[in-house]
Amino acid sequence: MFLTREEERILSGEEGEAYAKAIEAVVKVGEIFGAEKLIPVKHAHVSGISYFNIGDAGREFIGELAASGVRFSVYTTANPYAIIEEVNGKKYPEKVLWSQNEIINSLRAMGAKVFTCAPYFIRPPDRGEHLAWAESNAVLFTNSVLGAWTNREGGPLALFEAIAGRTYYAGVHRREGRIPRYLISVFRPSNFFEASALGYLTGKLSPDSIPYVKGLADVPIPMVRLFLAAFGSTSGAPMVVLEGITPEYESYFKEASFEDRFSIGKEELRELRRESTATKGKIYMLGCPHLSRDEIGEIASFIERYCAAPEGRELWLLTSTDINISVDVEEFLARKNVKILKGICPIVSRLDMLGVEEVVTDSGKAFFYLPKLAKVRPVLKDRYVLLKEFCGVRE
Repeated sequence: MFLTREEERILSGEEGEAYAKAIEAVVKVGEIFGAEKLIPVKHAHVSGISYFNIGDAGREFIGELAASGVRFSVYTTANPYAIIEEVNGKKYPEKVLWSQNEIINSLRAMGAKVFTCAPYFIRPPDRGEHLAWAESNAVLFTNSVLGAWTNREGGPLALFEAIAGRTYYAGVHRREGRIPRYLISVFRPSNFFEASALGYLTGKLSPDSIPYVKGLADVPIPMVRLFLAAFGSTSGAPMVVLEGITPEYESYFKEASFEDRFSIGKEELRELRRESTATKGKIYMLGCPHLSRDEIGEIASFIERYCAAPEGRELWLLTSTDINISVDVEEFLARKNVKILKGICPIVSRLDMLGVEEVVTDSGKAFFYLPKLAKVRPVLKDRYVLLKEFCGVRE
């Protein structure tokens, strides 16, 4: 791999051991993928920061980096962390809470600006801009909708890329790495349930390759976000070429030699619908990926119009640490048993330890991961069906 003089100087340790190790890790991964050089990035995003995911080994590793004085070289955000507040009158053991806070504080010390799984709301990347992002939904949204360029990195590598300020020039950082392999036609989703379910099923049809998807051209962006997040739970691909949405989708279509063609109709959603009927209806959750300020406003308006204070039910709205919600709105929602959880991801939290058995959500990604990571039963419903059920609205 060709390295600039500056990169060779960092690799030799002139900036310190931590910076040398960071750039060495990026170089080694790049060599595996045949990268000819490193390229600078404008924004890094680190995932895998829940104590339940990385344990003491991860906490100590991040803590040692922060203690060494190393700092991120570029604008850096990080994924949400595990729940650190009371749920159902229960809290995690002190060791868990202390460990999670140590991870948060170490990342902040190194320069992490915001904790969210939707960094494109915090610093929207420019089209063609190179990034080093972990977190599948963020990677998919920025490649597929915004037209920026980032591989789907693992959390540790994204951490090293944030320190080095560089990534390897391979994968979807190159034009030829963005050409779709499969052509998938889907029906136009009319609600959030259908968007999530379509993403979930599309990912299964294209588990390791970029697909070209027809049928979403005029779908609202919040539904596209749920489609892509769900796609990322069942596929390892870093991008979906969305007809009518992805920048340069016409040229990607012309350059593709499709190996296979698929279609998804409404009948394919029957099994998911069947799995999502029964519910004990105690915990409801929206915000996987994190909600925008506008989405929270729309949900608050719905609750103001339709909700009394639901007894025995609680709604969680997940969003980033820097979201600006007025105190009046937060207090109003709290009176309706609605919590705004900032910087938090219940999916990477052991909800079973907090007495939670089931979570009702509109997110196909959450539906996939809740039983695996949070150890609870998921129920997938449309956003407004979920809200009506939470509020006790009769159809």
